Amino acid sequence: MARVVAAFFSILLLLVSMYLFGFAFQVQSGQAFVFMGGLLLMSLSFFLPIHVFGKK
Repeated sequence: MARVVAAFFSILLLLVSMYLFGFAFQVQSGQAFVFMGGLLLMSLSFFLPIHVFGKK
């Protein structure tokens, strides 16, 4: 069950990070912070399944 939750949460983080990438070009100030937030979330979305699915 933990693997299903981790996979769902990972996909959710990936989608939110893609949204932040696009949203960074629409905000008036703080574009770099929004974009770096997207990078951080995308990194986390790839790290989470590797960490959870790597354990047996």
